[in-house]
Amino acid sequence: MNARVNILLSTYNGEQYLSEQLDSLLQQTYPNITIYVRDDGSDDHTLQILEKYQTKCRERQDGGPQIVILQEENPANLGYMKSFWTLLQKCERADYYAFCDQDDVWLPTKIECGVAAMEREKNDIPILYSSGFVYCNENMEVTGYPVQITVPVEFKDVLFYTPAFGFTIMINNKLREQAFSASSLEDMPHDGWCQKIAASMGKFVYDRTVTAKYRRHASTVTYAGVRKLNLVFKWIKNEIFGDGMEEYYRVLRHFYDEYEKVLSDENKETLYVFTKREKSFSLYLKRLFWKERLRPSLGGEAALRISFLLNK
Repeated sequence: MNARVNILLSTYNGEQYLSEQLDSLLQQTYPNITIYVRDDGSDDHTLQILEKYQTKCRERQDGGPQIVILQEENPANLGYMKSFWTLLQKCERADYYAFCDQDDVWLPTKIECGVAAMEREKNDIPILYSSGFVYCNENMEVTGYPVQITVPVEFKDVLFYTPAFGFTIMINNKLREQAFSASSLEDMPHDGWCQKIAASMGKFVYDRTVTAKYRRHASTVTYAGVRKLNLVFKWIKNEIFGDGMEEYYRVLRHFYDEYEKVLSDENKETLYVFTKREKSFSLYLKRLFWKERLRPSLGGEAALRISFLLNK
């Protein structure tokens, strides 16, 4: 396989586990890899660790992966969304792009499995690949398994739910191009946005093969790995009693505005129902009594339907 893969790693104060993750990236069995890193304003030893590994890669004689640290005139803390979009925009062109978090561990065949799956597809449409993983504690001891993604993943499945974790995702060039055809992406979650593109305009490919270990610890930035019950409580707190639904609507409105001309009539109609742009009783009823499940778990679906009922 000759396809070029760019691994995109955004770091922030990651000195505790970064070396372990970098080691796992350098041990990938797939040969044609470049690791692009953007540091988001760390004030610990993250940059020194990155530079040490960069030097180590340059000194290799086997033609293995190289590390490219993005150099910026005025580096700033952009937050994870802008940081990943910056990486995807500024890296050299490749065939595929894989998102990477700083404190996980990838199994050696992660990229190889992803490329093999992507190469089986027709890459003239936006393709997103996601693989399986296991939950681990801080010592990388397995503590659990995630809910399997139900395929095929349709557009409705990514409106109020993000099936794939960012670090499991690989996208092709068509998806990258479609993403950057938007006028602005700075405040859009990179993982959720890419999944919306794949589900509405291309294909979402899922492989349940475990290719990564997801580290759960107290300082994790997002709550993606919390227990199911806690996740339901968070949905209730954020969506029924908080402003979480408005954030969903904000993203959906922006997606509609950017891609209205290229969406199918069916997906355009679905999206319009859930953008909540106009005060319409008929649209309220369509949301409330939508005929299909929008989330995989009963708790998540119930929280969403209650939000619709309350016109949140």
